[in-house]
Amino acid sequence: MEKVLIGYYIGNNVQLDISCKKLISFDAKKRAVRYYVLRETMLRLFLYLLQNANGKIITSEELLYNVWDLHGLKSSSQRLWQVMQALKFRLASLGVEHDFIMRIETFEMKGHILKPDMIRPYYFTVNKNS
Repeated sequence: MEKVLIGYYIGNNVQLDISCKKLISFDAKKRAVRYYVLRETMLRLFLYLLQNANGKIITSEELLYNVWDLHGLKSSSQRLWQVMQALKFRLASLGVEHDFIMRIETFEMKGHILKPDMIRPYYFTVNKNS
């Protein structure tokens, strides 16, 4: 048996579906579903944060390298800021707390951190013998 990561729950009512590239919000009171389809770079940024910034600071340089440079894209601080702001807007409009992704600036570094108690990965279990 193998566990395959298929997404994350963010807070109480938001889900990231990796294969569909969707951020989905379930509102039981209104019986409504809202979602955003994420572009490739925004999805890569969000996944990198979810997998690496869970309780620790990820530097801007690390994000630029892993999200843009490794994929043959030109990175810049301005582009990181633009994509991060768009991601934060989408999350906030789906009901995620505004401080879920926090920008950290010190004399030594600039980076981002996530509130770890709001993130729950979810998996499929696959039988490799089938």
